[in-house]
Amino acid sequence: MTEPEWHVDVKTSSKITLVVVDMQKLFLTEKKSPWMNKKLLSIIPNIEKLIKNIGIQNVIFTRFTPPRNWEHEQDSWQTYYRINQKITPNILGTEALNLIDDFIPYIPNSIVISRKKSASIFMAGNFHSKIKKRSTKILVFTGIETDYCVLSSVLDAIHLGYYVIVVMDACASSKKQGQKHARGIFDRFPEQLWIVSTNDLIKHFQNHVKD
Repeated sequence: MTEPEWHVDVKTSSKITLVVVDMQKLFLTEKKSPWMNKKLLSIIPNIEKLIKNIGIQNVIFTRFTPPRNWEHEQDSWQTYYRINQKITPNILGTEALNLIDDFIPYIPNSIVISRKKSASIFMAGNFHSKIKKRSTKILVFTGIETDYCVLSSVLDAIHLGYYVIVVMDACASSKKQGQKHARGIFDRFPEQLWIVSTNDLIKHFQNHVKD
């Protein structure tokens, strides 16, 4: 997808926030977790490149925190966590909810936002209030999973009026066709969403840093 007309605002007039979605041990390194998938680790170098180029002060890490006990939930969420109770803290423990060790050095100078239940980072947490305080206009999405939490969050961001950049090679899915399916949906929003690679976005920053 080519650069949209609003791309000139990136690194210039608009506030940009890099969102790193759910890079947690629960999904990436905790062997006891039924959701752990090591192939998701491949995007770490690209996320780190973006952090260094965008600036750690402009980064928000998100963290999914399932309820301690599925029986305390209601309606469809009770069913969801009953089926997936092996990832609740009562069974898996709380350490699995932490960000993976690769990102620990960045935490003191960034923001970590936790949420419950929802796949979208805009729900059941204070993410939206944080980016509003920063006067954010453009959100850069990275992390996992492309066709689930990233997708849900991107759609909410668009509905709320934000311009969105999805760095596809800094996102990953455990599903074989996950990236492809998400890309098909992203392609439907060309006026508001820019799909780009890590290297191309970094080049863009470098070309516009003096603007």
